[in-house]
Amino acid sequence: MRLTKIVLLLIASLAFNFNAFAQGKQLKKAEIAYDQYEFHKAMIHFKRAYSKSSDRSQKIEMSFKLAECARKIGNYRQAESYYKRAIKMRYDDPIALLYLAMMQRNLGKFEDAIKTFGLYNEKVPGDLRSQEAIEACELAIEWTENPTRYAVTNMKGINSKNDDRMPAFGKNDFSLLLFTTARKGVKGRKISKQTGQYFTDVWVSEVEKSKRKRGNKKKKQAKPKWSEPLSLGDYLETDDIINTKFDEGAVSLNERGNLMYFNRSIMKKNEAHVPRVFSSIKKGGEWDIPEELSLPIDSNYMVIFPCLSPDEETLYFVSDMPGGYGDFDIWMSQFNKRSDVWADPVNLGPEVNTSGQEIAPFIHKDGTLFFASKGHVGMGGFDIFRATKRPSGQYGKVKNMKYPINSSFDDFGIIFSGKDAMNGFFTSNRKGGRGGDDIYEVNLSDLKFKMEGILVDTESTDPLQGVSIHIDGSDGSSYDAITNRDGYFNFGDEAIKQGVEYEVTYTKDTYVEIIDTVTTQDLTIHDFESTDEGFLYTISVDLSMKVYRLPIVLPQIEYDLGSADLREMAKKDLDKLAEVLVTNEDLRIQLRSHTDFRSGDDFNLALSQKRADACVTYLIEQGIDPTRLEAIGMGESEPLVLQEDRSGFVKGDVLSQQFIEEIRSKRRRKLAHQMNRRTDFKQIKSDPADAEKYGSY
Repeated sequence: MRLTKIVLLLIASLAFNFNAFAQGKQLKKAEIAYDQYEFHKAMIHFKRAYSKSSDRSQKIEMSFKLAECARKIGNYRQAESYYKRAIKMRYDDPIALLYLAMMQRNLGKFEDAIKTFGLYNEKVPGDLRSQEAIEACELAIEWTENPTRYAVTNMKGINSKNDDRMPAFGKNDFSLLLFTTARKGVKGRKISKQTGQYFTDVWVSEVEKSKRKRGNKKKKQAKPKWSEPLSLGDYLETDDIINTKFDEGAVSLNERGNLMYFNRSIMKKNEAHVPRVFSSIKKGGEWDIPEELSLPIDSNYMVIFPCLSPDEETLYFVSDMPGGYGDFDIWMSQFNKRSDVWADPVNLGPEVNTSGQEIAPFIHKDGTLFFASKGHVGMGGFDIFRATKRPSGQYGKVKNMKYPINSSFDDFGIIFSGKDAMNGFFTSNRKGGRGGDDIYEVNLSDLKFKMEGILVDTESTDPLQGVSIHIDGSDGSSYDAITNRDGYFNFGDEAIKQGVEYEVTYTKDTYVEIIDTVTTQDLTIHDFESTDEGFLYTISVDLSMKVYRLPIVLPQIEYDLGSADLREMAKKDLDKLAEVLVTNEDLRIQLRSHTDFRSGDDFNLALSQKRADACVTYLIEQGIDPTRLEAIGMGESEPLVLQEDRSGFVKGDVLSQQFIEEIRSKRRRKLAHQMNRRTDFKQIKSDPADAEKYGSY
């Protein structure tokens, strides 16, 4: 019996020692892989070591390392889970809180991220990263609620379940798309120790030519259909010179499509693979054997994301070489045609590059630089930015492209076609994709405008048919419409344009003419409604028109203090009144002038009479029969009652002396006095006995 116990104890000891040995072996492999940046491989060994370990402190450290591996390969969900585990197990470095908050932010959990950043800030109050990140989260919430005009669509016909990224145009008509992929069928069949996916190749898709059946008169599809992707060799039906068993990708071509720059990472035994830039020339429909670009950069440093300028004289790229501002910076090198060499690289400077990472530059035809960054304020992960080229050649005024181009995930590698940054493609690993990185199409949605409304009689509320609506735009345009039997009218895109102010005139016999102003200036995207046809801004009009019975205020007939002289704007209003009188020959009117309270009663009454007389005199000069006009000075007896909100005052305000004296602002008191210095008119009947039969305005 004693011998049996000894044997069992011996077996248990051996099993423990074996597990300890196995755990130690896995941990050692994990640490080596981690140090060599083989994060996917490191995760496998850390998981195995974790499952065999009984040492709590070891398991805490491995949880943090697992989180770090997941973060560095872009698996934010796993990273969040492992950081939470490490923190729950009392990982003592508060940096875990910072990284957890970053992952929550990357996953679009902005409110959770703000709380976690706050906890980190309590532990490390001097670290500005947390406060800056909180502000970035608040901005991300705002941008999500107020999207830009860009519409973003997943290219499902091109994307696979593996990584598909870094699109590039292969023809100057933008009908050929090259991109980097890790899908099945690539030449590099080995699994990358960094990403856990196949080594990447360059593949191609092109716009399919429209196929019309005989007799089909329909126009071509508005949206192009892209072909089933093929490897570059299969597409050209030649030997694949570009793709190898190693990593290839991040392609940039000239506009003619016969010069290519791309990345290749050659794996050597027991050596870390350092990606470099290669170039190839297309001859006779085939790509020539690629050659490594002889940039004056130490071979120990990465040279990635090549981008050729439209004039082919400058190569932009990303590198971790010394002399930059962060992990990865954007650099440029100019080609010297005389010596046939690339010049020493020049860093794009601190306005573009940060202490974080900047990648994937793209130079648009207009010189604008587009790139991705983790260092500039963004929504999380990589965000896409644009920078304007100054006359000096330097780039500045960096602006975030905002939502929906950017998300809380990684967004990078944007390209645009045409002269304007309206249509293009980019890469994102956001929610809703097919798997990993996906290619997305981006289009600037059209801005559409519509003006419509209904006009009714003020008293009866019946629809008014036959009201003429005339609009004059500040751009010189002029359009007309007329209400139907329902009182309805509308103007479409042909009449209403962006950035224009319109004067709108509503006219109908026996009704008081209405002149209004509408504008499409200073609009933001949240003023528009998203529709299938684009973003729509509707100007809605709901007006009632009055017959000639009520006194009507002429808003532009205002006077300087103590003066009866007519201003130029007053003359314009009287000109319009004269037109009404000419059109309506039986119309007799009474012009009533008013003053403010800042003089004596007698003076104000006399001044108001002079003002009324000045209006009548002007109308007579315009050819109006004086028997149709009556001038009355009202003095200060009738303070203005506002019929609508105006200049900071609200509908219903009575601009009496007491009301004005209680206004604290000197400017607003002055404005109230000015509004009281006015002239209005009312219709009077041909029979003087009926002159007082009118309502109050």
